[in-house]
Amino acid sequence: MSLKSLDQITTKLNLRSRYMAIFTQKLNPLNAQIEWVVNDDTYDYHQEVANAGFGDMLHDKERNEKYFFAIKKVITSMRAEGREIHVLDIGTGTGILSMMALKAGADTVTACEAFIPMANCAEKILKANNFGDRIKLIKKRSTDITIGKDMERRANLLVTEVLDTELIGEGAIAIYNHAHANLLTEDALCVPCKATCYAQVVQSNLAAQWNSLKLLVNLDGDILLKPPSNVVDCNGESSLHDVQLSQLPLDQFIPITQPVEIFEFDFNRKQPRELQRSRNILVQASRPGSANLVFFWWDIKMEFKEEILLSCAPFWAHPNFKDFKMKTSPSLPLTNVVPWRDHWMQAIYYIPKSLNLTSSGSEFILNCNHDEFSWWFDVLPINAINFKKQIKRHSCTCHFHITYSRSRIGQINQAQRNKRFLRYLENNIQKNSNVLVLGNGCILGLACSSLGASKVWCHEPHKFSRNFMNSLVECNKLNNVNFIENLEDLKSENLISLTHVFAEPYFLTSILPWDNFYFGFLLTKISKNLSESVQISPFAASIYAVPVEFLDLHKIKAPVKECEGFDLSLFDAMVEESMSISQAKVEAHPLWEYPCRALAEPVELLKVEFRRFGIDKKHKGEIFAEELAVCNGICLWVDWFLDETIDCKSMVSSGPSAPIIPGKFIKWDMFTRQGVHFINNQQVTEDSTLEWSIDFKPKSAELNFNFNIKHK
Repeated sequence: MSLKSLDQITTKLNLRSRYMAIFTQKLNPLNAQIEWVVNDDTYDYHQEVANAGFGDMLHDKERNEKYFFAIKKVITSMRAEGREIHVLDIGTGTGILSMMALKAGADTVTACEAFIPMANCAEKILKANNFGDRIKLIKKRSTDITIGKDMERRANLLVTEVLDTELIGEGAIAIYNHAHANLLTEDALCVPCKATCYAQVVQSNLAAQWNSLKLLVNLDGDILLKPPSNVVDCNGESSLHDVQLSQLPLDQFIPITQPVEIFEFDFNRKQPRELQRSRNILVQASRPGSANLVFFWWDIKMEFKEEILLSCAPFWAHPNFKDFKMKTSPSLPLTNVVPWRDHWMQAIYYIPKSLNLTSSGSEFILNCNHDEFSWWFDVLPINAINFKKQIKRHSCTCHFHITYSRSRIGQINQAQRNKRFLRYLENNIQKNSNVLVLGNGCILGLACSSLGASKVWCHEPHKFSRNFMNSLVECNKLNNVNFIENLEDLKSENLISLTHVFAEPYFLTSILPWDNFYFGFLLTKISKNLSESVQISPFAASIYAVPVEFLDLHKIKAPVKECEGFDLSLFDAMVEESMSISQAKVEAHPLWEYPCRALAEPVELLKVEFRRFGIDKKHKGEIFAEELAVCNGICLWVDWFLDETIDCKSMVSSGPSAPIIPGKFIKWDMFTRQGVHFINNQQVTEDSTLEWSIDFKPKSAELNFNFNIKHK
């Protein structure tokens, strides 16, 4: 072999070692199988970058403006006092706050960032904006920084953003405590300087559906299934339910109290901030009702004079709502008048046991607690013991709250949806019916027993889901229900005796609406042993799509370009590359929280009949824009057809809850997540069309979409 050939082989081996393929495990929801996927060895890196979520913050214009204004104001004040300004920026991200501080006149700026991909990007951004040799970047956590080694001196101005929806969920308490003790001077100032947390006790029957289990009744109102006592008595999970509260319809909750200031966090204070606090507050009911949950949000005062305020309150409680309303277009919904942000939302906390208040003016105790990272709440009647009582953090003991998502729990309680299924079941289940139920936590399947079915088999491979369902069976004394972990456990004589196969369908592995096509995959495993006369419900399902203009949701993917005069195009390029490598073309989002206008009529992309599930399908077509607007997303969902009729009462949708009208805002189902394909702000005109294609291969569990806006 020649030396030249040997060199060529060596070069190829070196290249392969630098860019090795790696095998990663991935769950395919369409067949619930763990698959080995071949990815480049940089895949994990790109996935981290794509999911970091920095872009949303950089699109928050109010946040950015107020940070810059506060930094300028504090530095100007410090300079007027004859002080040098040495800045520490913790969690610098793109370096935006560090650049603000240097531009505002700081003498020195030290920035730290522990997320290495972001730190490397910040390094490039600082150089591109001509700050590279003037800002010291430390690629480690602030709690690992040592004065004299990493930093020459202590800083006397801290600028940082380590806050989340709960304010403290990213470890802000420990970060500030460590910084004051180890990295800041005695007279150091902080931007932001102080946070105030608010709680409002409310009654919301709709929101309570995300945390409870209601009676299941038939079409005549008779009880089919009642919740087991362990679920009724369970305190549920104390963890937050983060929600865009501005989008919760005003007629779906009753304010029991006014918003109450519950705790303050002084970031300027040299003394350590407490890691855990508990407080009982005497509050007054502004109207009678059942206190069953707490709304939570916070605001921050940006600088030491406390003149610059940034509030995360929903629109109906926002201190600057009137000012924002005057400055915005009349065509904008009131729910979107205040600045939108997804990185700081609001939260719902569910009360363990509701407190009934019979009259306006009734006084009761609001119990508020936080630890180092999270919150929990309770409401108590007035007595001497309750004023002193400390409430431990509660957690689920019944398996119901920890097994199913908030949206699934709400879906289980959804009356209109249940009516559609029960209408089908009441018309089809008879005394000689033998029913196989496929799905996790399919309570409607258990209703077949209450409706008189001879035998019901429930396929429940998930332990916690099976435990919960079994508690329902025992509570309601259903003697003809059997649980099976594997379909193979059903004997051939059991399968041939089946008169019905039923599903809602819902599977714990599902994320996107069509992931529940797993129902069809399970059917193919037993179809050869089923009678030709067996009834299968749902009979079919269709995937629909509609092009939309989001008011705000698209910002989580949209390029930033520049922010407060600083060029962040390098950040855009990094995120765009990582998203193209690691992210799916369609994501799941609860679209009721994110208003969007329809730009055309919805179009059916794919229809699947589950009795003939194994057939490959490939379709393409065009959607013609009916509205002149910016198309920044495609919304997708599934409609489930319970039988072969075209009766709308036999259809259950995971998409819109009212007919879609081009040019109007879409009303989305509040108990499911829809699919979203983001488009980079394409202007559509009368000549624009959306080209689409879909490729469905059920045997290999593949479902692929492609979308492209074409301008003639």
